[in-house]
Amino acid sequence: MKIRAVALCAAGAALVSTMLGAGQANATRPSSLVVGPAVVVAGGTVTADIYCLRPSGAGELATTLAADGLAAPIPLRVVGDGGTGGIGVALRGDGPVGTVPGRYTATYDCWGWIVRAEFTVTN
Repeated sequence: MKIRAVALCAAGAALVSTMLGAGQANATRPSSLVVGPAVVVAGGTVTADIYCLRPSGAGELATTLAADGLAAPIPLRVVGDGGTGGIGVALRGDGPVGTVPGRYTATYDCWGWIVRAEFTVTN
């Protein structure tokens, strides 16, 4: 009985550790989009970093990030799995912002999960 209790405690600790992101290459990392810098001068360049958690049977992802405030869609390239041991896809791209000052929101569809990031264009 004592062995069973120890085994249950160990299994519970492993489960909590994985849920907190410490186990199995951060398997619980959520999908995300980061556009940086968050404030950029008109005509400057931003970098888009995207991480998408891959569902089973997932197809292809979009290869560009388009948003108001960008001079043109940002071409994206796969840069790995985001440190998740293969259960996700990390994408990155650089591109110019437009010339109209304002606050903008970029969105990206990660297999049905929409991620967002805001950036500001200034004079």
